[in-house]
Amino acid sequence: MFNCPYQHCNRTFSHRAALREHVKSYKGQAYWEILNDFNNNLDNSYNNNADEHEDNINMNDIEVFEMETLEHDDDTDDDRFNENTADADTVDAEENLNFEHIPNYTLFTPERTEQITLIDVKTTLDQNSSRFPDAAYAEFMEIVSKHHFSNSAGNDVLKWFQKHHLRENVILPRNTTQGREFVNSIYVDYLLYHKIKVLEYDDEEYYLYHRPIFDAVKELLSNPDILKSCQWDFLPEYIINKDGQRERVYGEQWTGLWWERAHNSIGGGLKKILSIILYSDATTLDHLGKSSKHPVYLSLGNIPIWRRNKCDAKVLLGFLPKLNPLHNNKNNKKSFIPAKRMLYQHCFDIMTQPIYEKLENNGLNIVTDNQIIWSFPFLSEFIGDLPEDASLTLTYNSSRCKRPCHICTITIDELNNTTLSQNEIELRTPENMQFILNQNLSHEYSIHPIQNIFWKFRMLNIYSATVPDRMHHCDLGLFNYQVNFAQDYIRIYCGQEGIDEFNQRLATIPRFSELKSFRHGLGNIARFTASEFRNMMKQLVFVVDGLIIAKYKPSCLNLHQAKQKDKKLVNLFVLWNKMDIFSRKDSFTDFELNKFQEMIMNWAKEFIFLFMPIVNTEMKYPKLHNWYFHIVDAIREYGAINGFTTESYELLHKFCVKIPYRMTNRNNVTPQIINMVRRDSILNYLRKITTSSTRKRQTLTLRNIEGSFTLSNFYEFVNTYKITHHLAPEAEKAFDVLINSLNEYFDLIENVTNEDIEETLIKWYTNATIGQVDIIRAKSEYFGTPVFSDIAINMNEEEAEDYNTFNGMCFAKYKIASL
Repeated sequence: MFNCPYQHCNRTFSHRAALREHVKSYKGQAYWEILNDFNNNLDNSYNNNADEHEDNINMNDIEVFEMETLEHDDDTDDDRFNENTADADTVDAEENLNFEHIPNYTLFTPERTEQITLIDVKTTLDQNSSRFPDAAYAEFMEIVSKHHFSNSAGNDVLKWFQKHHLRENVILPRNTTQGREFVNSIYVDYLLYHKIKVLEYDDEEYYLYHRPIFDAVKELLSNPDILKSCQWDFLPEYIINKDGQRERVYGEQWTGLWWERAHNSIGGGLKKILSIILYSDATTLDHLGKSSKHPVYLSLGNIPIWRRNKCDAKVLLGFLPKLNPLHNNKNNKKSFIPAKRMLYQHCFDIMTQPIYEKLENNGLNIVTDNQIIWSFPFLSEFIGDLPEDASLTLTYNSSRCKRPCHICTITIDELNNTTLSQNEIELRTPENMQFILNQNLSHEYSIHPIQNIFWKFRMLNIYSATVPDRMHHCDLGLFNYQVNFAQDYIRIYCGQEGIDEFNQRLATIPRFSELKSFRHGLGNIARFTASEFRNMMKQLVFVVDGLIIAKYKPSCLNLHQAKQKDKKLVNLFVLWNKMDIFSRKDSFTDFELNKFQEMIMNWAKEFIFLFMPIVNTEMKYPKLHNWYFHIVDAIREYGAINGFTTESYELLHKFCVKIPYRMTNRNNVTPQIINMVRRDSILNYLRKITTSSTRKRQTLTLRNIEGSFTLSNFYEFVNTYKITHHLAPEAEKAFDVLINSLNEYFDLIENVTNEDIEETLIKWYTNATIGQVDIIRAKSEYFGTPVFSDIAINMNEEEAEDYNTFNGMCFAKYKIASL
């Protein structure tokens, strides 16, 4: 028998599952006591095998500690109903709470250490820095890190190597633990994390584990590949449209309106902008979602979007602490959530304070190999989902509150109104929210009665800086709604037979490269990832086409009505796909932004018209409102949407949190996770300083050989090829001039005989990759169209008269061949 552990309940149960359901009703003490007992038992079982895990690591060089995370653990981001389930009554209950008098609550501000004056990212190596004693030692530790070996797996590899004595003078660690301890002992100043006491609440201490924010910036800029691609100036882009008018182009962040205002605020000239982007999002650590962590990552708006969207262009800044859920009981219920909110803001205040100080005190220098950049650090963007946006802006995290949008002050009654103009929407700003707070109107405007720590930052509107993220807003949000509502729509008019047909059509779509198949239909859509939803977008247009016509219920519709319903549903998915594809452009002109806004309006109106009669939410979704009214403004402010999407950040959760967690012993996991992330960063640093910077990269790669021939059978090859293949005019012209060009080439070579010329083998390629980035093509038929890339020739001034030029530039169609 199982007894209820709640002190006022004497019930007993014959099955543990029944007890589990019973204690959920308390939502408090009993539930957490059972959870803690379970975790303690789990920890003890893991401690019995601790030598197999990371707790053997020497922690002398870095002081670490246990730290939990904020409560949001929705790693799958399925928030179809999350926006409407926040308890508005709880929000109302907080209204009259004085945040400065939370019982048993004390915040701690760390002492200011020596302030940084410059960021040195020169490639000059420190000769005193630790190195691996042998190349094999370094390669072994990289293998251990890359493949996430446990100590025992690494030891087996070492034993195998020592048994066969592949090289007598090789130096390797005695075991994997010793190798990890050696890496931990290597001192890299910008890879040190600090332990800071930030809170005492109900006699329990809480700590923030992070590293100084400019150390994270230094790690990014110490990567030469990232540094050389950075842009420091405001560089607006313009084009001349077909009407001869000048149009502004919004692509990279430095082309946007925010960068322009920041540039003007510091005066330009030698003063440059260091644009700092922060990403915050909780993630679950296991499949059951019983534990979570809340990491914070950093990137730079100075990095081009294509480069910034790679994982190595982002670094871990730290982990946020979490209040112990045991304190969320009857006595503390009114103070627990405000205390958690205060802790979140206080941690960000500590991490971002150096930015504020440097911005207000003449900036700081970034020292590179060939210049000193006088930079002024700005917080530019905050990327995350709606719960993080609400925590950063201190707005109510509920779609049922009076003003549910964290960017503007629109009321709940107007949230689904698509007829409003931009002039009818009042945006939130630090100034008007400060006024609202001073007038004690915070509840009327759905903000918490507390000073936001981001109000003090120059050129930062924290409300508009929390940009709508496409992955959470569209892939996991709006499209998720559309798919679920479409199924409800089909069920109404076709019954279960229509849903079965929907799943069958989806399951029978043939396999295709890079296209995910849904062999069992949609199944549990709540667990789908953003990638799966993006694959769904490519297929559902064809799935729903004709479905209602084929399976409609005569009791609900006649044939004409079924055709109309079917057409509207198909059109909705077509409008979505057009809008989604357009949103992924690398840059937008003003005309294209107006076109994009029109696409959004057309889709949103159809979405609301089609599904409002069948849902009970009246389509009052903050994500729908944000996408409709605020995404175009965000592009004008910060550049293309590709610059503030979170796909690669979510991938960092895997490498910086989830995989390291699986290698821990599940006991006091935070120090082990942090230590593994730091060790990977040290290995990257050592790889950089030991790799020769003079190593040459392959600049030209020829691909796709079309044919080969010797000069002696040149005409035979060409004539045969023309008979069996289509040859574009450009290719025919190339063959016409090839012999004359080769004659001029051979005239430059001394001691070459006619026999040598006739036996020269020529290989014909159709494309080449230059500098591992650019591709040039010379192909008569490329997806049904002839493609011959234009190339610019860097002319020798002494031979300029030998070139055919146009306005001083020489261009040619390129016939790819190799001798």
